[in-house]
Amino acid sequence: MGATRRCPRGRGLRGHLADGLAPTALLLIAAVPERGARQNGRCSNRINRVPAWLESEVSTSGFNVKRDDRVATTTVEECDVVIVGGRLAGAAAAVPLAHAGHNVVVLDKSRFPSDQLSTHVLVPNGVAELQRMGALPRILQLGPAQSRYLGVHVGDVRLRERFAPVDGIDYGLCVPRLEQDVCLVETAREAGVDVRERCMFEDVIRRDGRVTGVRYRHDGEDHVIRAPLVIGADGRHSKVAAAVGEWQPYRGSQNGRGFAFRYMDDPKVGTIEHETYGLYRQGKPTVLALPSSPRGQLLVVFMAPVDDVPRFRKGGDQFWWDAIAEDPNLAERVAGATNLSPLRSTTKLVSYYRRSSGPGWALAGDAGHFKDPVAGQGQRDALHHGRLLGETVRGTLDDPVELDSAVRRWEQHRDRDTRSTYHWANRESRPEAPSPLIREVFRTFEGDDRPDVSDTFNRIRKIEKIIGPSRLVRGLARALLARGADRKAILSEAAREIPIELGIRSETWFGGFRYSGWAPSERSGWSMGEPPKVRDEEDRSSRAETA
Repeated sequence: MGATRRCPRGRGLRGHLADGLAPTALLLIAAVPERGARQNGRCSNRINRVPAWLESEVSTSGFNVKRDDRVATTTVEECDVVIVGGRLAGAAAAVPLAHAGHNVVVLDKSRFPSDQLSTHVLVPNGVAELQRMGALPRILQLGPAQSRYLGVHVGDVRLRERFAPVDGIDYGLCVPRLEQDVCLVETAREAGVDVRERCMFEDVIRRDGRVTGVRYRHDGEDHVIRAPLVIGADGRHSKVAAAVGEWQPYRGSQNGRGFAFRYMDDPKVGTIEHETYGLYRQGKPTVLALPSSPRGQLLVVFMAPVDDVPRFRKGGDQFWWDAIAEDPNLAERVAGATNLSPLRSTTKLVSYYRRSSGPGWALAGDAGHFKDPVAGQGQRDALHHGRLLGETVRGTLDDPVELDSAVRRWEQHRDRDTRSTYHWANRESRPEAPSPLIREVFRTFEGDDRPDVSDTFNRIRKIEKIIGPSRLVRGLARALLARGADRKAILSEAAREIPIELGIRSETWFGGFRYSGWAPSERSGWSMGEPPKVRDEEDRSSRAETA
């Protein structure tokens, strides 16, 4: 693994190791060439190699040589920022840092192109993030369908709205991660980011309670990178979160839905349907029909009750088509579709917030926060807040106090921006058929071609602003006055929803940073499972002895 290209910043390896070391250790360090030393006015690309046993000892406070007969070596490098995970949040954070002239290393366990289980939908605000990053031209070369409309089908209610433009972008994209993520990686490399593939993160390095770098393995060898900031952008099962002691979220919600999806040839190419993101709610599943990439492909996603996901896995094509037939609007949309892909599915969709900043570290994207994919916000949030993280810290890397304050401010802003959609997604993840009250609330949008419901997905207005008290009252009145209405059931539902509305607004008004109090949209019983294992000191010593 070669050294990073630009001259490193900071005190260098000698400075990090020398504090408080014994004279014998100082002699050893003095014999090690310093990466980044200037030779004839140029930055050297040489890297340090120190014994693995020494590297493991200096990662903790103090210095204690237990053995001196080990010969295994570890590559030690320095850069300005290390990012673990090179997909949405990681690439988005890396690009503004590189544009600011910083030396950024991204480590990813995958070799790109690499797929990822995801609904991969972006509405205009997310596509605008691709544009800001510089990745949009590459992605458009893939020839994806461009969806300019949102279609909502709730029982017998039908809406179609045109998306409001964001930074001149008036369409959404749904590009498979296999193709999309490699475009992000290539864009980051073009910006000057050192993206390293097939690199397995193993642990953070700490000094005096502060994260100062990472250990990773590549091609069977140990490597160390020291940096003022480590960003974990390694997804829901984040090893960085586990390494910094933040595996367990401080708040979360059990999801009542899983998802199962397939690609197919879209029978509606050439019609407005191939420019429309379709959302279908008839029975308990919420179903998305998303024109995809390349143009002519369609992604159909069932957000089904968790108990139904095994049936999708075992039932084959017959169960798939039977599930589609339960919603006449959906059946009409996909009638004649061919060339179905294999099914992909998951039931592991717990929503959560983790503490996402600390001394020398931050968690971006799903590593720090996840919400149910039914809201279609995950990719946008990863891109948006990844970019903001890079922009927020790029001028603070020389000052640890200022850096820690910056990542904390970033986390606070992320939480304020995502709180509304978190609660919205929690409510939508209840595996229930749309009630008469829900249908009548949506019916209040009929005959109005303004971007109302679509603005919630586009994050132009919060859902509580669009479906506010006056609209809820109108929907309730319609439901109660409808012929044959079960008024007792409708009033019971309204009584159940009012505390949720009040709880969301109470948190917005009074909830502090890292709020974990009363939140009636959340459901108990959630668990993140066991954290991924981080290689401990005993394992490091064992590997060093056998290397």
